[in-house]
Amino acid sequence: MSELLAIVSQDADYYLMLSYILKGAGYRTMLVDISSEAVTTAEEREAAAIIVDCQPGSRILTDIASGLKERGLTSDVTLIALVAEKAAYLDILKANVDESFTRPLPPERLLSYLHGIIGNSSDEATGRLVSIFEDMTLDTGGRRVLVRGTPVNLSPIEFRLLSALMGDAGRVLSRTELITVAWPQGAFVEPRTVDVHIGRLRRALKRALGRDVIRTVPKIGYAIDSD
Repeated sequence: MSELLAIVSQDADYYLMLSYILKGAGYRTMLVDISSEAVTTAEEREAAAIIVDCQPGSRILTDIASGLKERGLTSDVTLIALVAEKAAYLDILKANVDESFTRPLPPERLLSYLHGIIGNSSDEATGRLVSIFEDMTLDTGGRRVLVRGTPVNLSPIEFRLLSALMGDAGRVLSRTELITVAWPQGAFVEPRTVDVHIGRLRRALKRALGRDVIRTVPKIGYAIDSD
């Protein structure tokens, strides 16, 4: 069955246009016109992503991000923001948005991102397990990280970053290399964005493990060293 995308919007015409494009690319869509119900609806219907049609000054994005975090869904549901004007970059990052696009946007940009972030990779299909620490295992098939048997909530991008670092343990990966493996092909990503996501990943792992396992190499990149 194709992936379901929940679209949060008060603009029915915009939803119909966006839905037409997404359905043409093989996705299923559903309209959520009451933003407070977005997280509950996405969880019940097992949506792969929530696409939010943001309006200036609205707190919808922050509220949905908080709801996903409270329910432990940040690793299961991708949060995408569509903004009508250039919003404050750091404000979007603080909302834990996986990706944002400024409207109007070429449909191929959104589709390229969705194909890259939601589509199954060959590693995911085979369910490969990666374990370089006795107390932490990365399951590419289930797209989850387990620390002493307990799942760690990570966003899709954070999971891909960790997968790259653990898959090449000990080697320092540059920001350019991390962008290549964690973001869709052709996406414009600034080095600062990598640092922000690595920071989130570092904090999540430190809370779960009780120690910092990501090594920062100034002006070069990041690495995870095996035990």
